[in-house]
Amino acid sequence: MTMITAETVAGGRLIVYRIKNRDVVGLKAIRHGKDHVNHYFVPLEPLSDTPLTVLYIDYTTEVRDCHEVFSLELTPLAADASVTVGAVLSNETGTYIKVQEPTKGIMSFVYVDLSDGEMRRRQERQINALYRWSLARIETNV
Repeated sequence: MTMITAETVAGGRLIVYRIKNRDVVGLKAIRHGKDHVNHYFVPLEPLSDTPLTVLYIDYTTEVRDCHEVFSLELTPLAADASVTVGAVLSNETGTYIKVQEPTKGIMSFVYVDLSDGEMRRRQERQINALYRWSLARIETNV
């Protein structure tokens, strides 16, 4: 896996990003602005006791695309399970992971589409399925 800039990796791909001298696997997320794209990272490995929180990354940040090495495995949950931070839900518009986002000094919720990394609000309507996820290694030589 070679180092590339965040702007060259498509949203929804698994990437490795270095946080506090540690390589962390996560999901590349994006949000489209008026005339630009903001890039984000959703760490899929525990960084602390806090729930999953999306992190802003500069478009020039160096990351490694590891989508061919890792995958997200989804295990169905009971239909009446609660949609907590870190849960994956599916509705008519896509499949999303629920994460926290620091916005103007407060924590709010955002839903990252697993297929394209697009960050969206309010996706807890007409849920078709809920999942627990795990990070699985596809390839052994990284």
